[in-house]
Amino acid sequence: MQFTQIEFLLFLALVLTIAWQCRQRHSRNLVLLLASYYFYSYWDYRFCGLLLFSTAVDFVVAKKIQTTPARRSKRCWLVVSLSSNLGVLGFFKYFNFFIESAAPLVQSLGWNPGTLDIILPVGISFYTFQTLSYTIDVYRGKIDATDSLLDFALYVAFFPQLVAGPIVRASELLPQLSGNVPHWSSRRFYGGFQMVLRGLVKKVLLADRLGEMVDVVFAGPELYDGWTVWLAVIGYAGQIYYDFSGYSDIAIGIAKMLGFRFPVNFRHPYLAGSVTEFWRRWHMTLSRWLRDYLYIPLGGSRHGSMRTAINLIITMLLGGLWHGAAWTFVLWGLWHGVALVVERWLRSLSGRASPFCLGHLSTLAVVGVGWVLFRCDSLQDCWLVVQQLVFWSPGIGWYPPLAIAAVGCMVADHIAWSTRLRRVMRLRFDRWYAPVVTTIMIACLILYAPRGFAPFVYFQF
Repeated sequence: MQFTQIEFLLFLALVLTIAWQCRQRHSRNLVLLLASYYFYSYWDYRFCGLLLFSTAVDFVVAKKIQTTPARRSKRCWLVVSLSSNLGVLGFFKYFNFFIESAAPLVQSLGWNPGTLDIILPVGISFYTFQTLSYTIDVYRGKIDATDSLLDFALYVAFFPQLVAGPIVRASELLPQLSGNVPHWSSRRFYGGFQMVLRGLVKKVLLADRLGEMVDVVFAGPELYDGWTVWLAVIGYAGQIYYDFSGYSDIAIGIAKMLGFRFPVNFRHPYLAGSVTEFWRRWHMTLSRWLRDYLYIPLGGSRHGSMRTAINLIITMLLGGLWHGAAWTFVLWGLWHGVALVVERWLRSLSGRASPFCLGHLSTLAVVGVGWVLFRCDSLQDCWLVVQQLVFWSPGIGWYPPLAIAAVGCMVADHIAWSTRLRRVMRLRFDRWYAPVVTTIMIACLILYAPRGFAPFVYFQF
């Protein structure tokens, strides 16, 4: 059940109706928890057991960390949480990847290892990071372990962000779940509805239209000319942005309609003037997670330039591997890690940041090359795309109007949000044009609905 399906819209309407009828915190949270497990079981009910396992382990471990006085014992309990969660994630997501990567070596020793028929549970990367942040924060003394299993179970399984984020920390959501039921606010509900509608427009009218062209070209890049491949690469940059930011907008909007606040996950990343700034704008909740729970514990920038460079590369390598069990994702992470190191080095030489125009263009180039690695299924496919981008071999010229129009909308959208027009695009409750634009967006969504919906890109992670 995807956000863009009519089944989900009916499910959401029912949940909103029942949830706002519950004036007691306990009953409201119970309704939302049951709805969240129903939502997750719609994908595959068998994986609800993994969700329950992660919830139970981290609830118990956090309580043990909270009540155990000895530092050594606290550390042991933290290891239990880390090994349990990362062990499950590693088995389902990386077992076959490591077996296949090690196959040439073990085959030379006379052993032929086989892979397992493993189905990747939807959202496991996201809720694993979410529960880990809870136990780590309790271990660090930043938050207290919750006494309510119901509140914690809802924190882990809350359906708006369960499948693909944003990665919400316990310090951000648990106080809202344990507090009083928020009062109804028509303005807040309208604001959430507008975010949901904006997310649907991003997904259906932009990301899916770009994806139709991108999928065809990346399936055989050697068949097309340089201009077409360039259009496909730019199109994928737009597709993955509007697909994932659209999902995040819908998740944040649904939470807002229910009376909860989620952190912002995207802030127009293609307007960034540096790779560092890009990662402060792109998938912001993951970037902060990697910074706080990986980069800083490794030493951050506290131990000299060489150690900082190593820490950056390790962080981005693991961030790339988090996205998928393939060498293309590992190289994508390495590419961004090296770019961050080079950027810091150049800044240290000049003592100041590059001019915005130069920094902006170089950032788009780095990010664009990275998207080639991210999109291709193999390193061989990456090389075929790069060949067409660089050497402009002859081939089919294909420039579908819808894809070109969607790219134009992406450019216009970023220009508008970087100017005073962003005030108009927010469609505030008291503006006369808001209902007109809202009606147009709904009509366009209905018009394109018969063409079907593609899965969200980040569902595979």
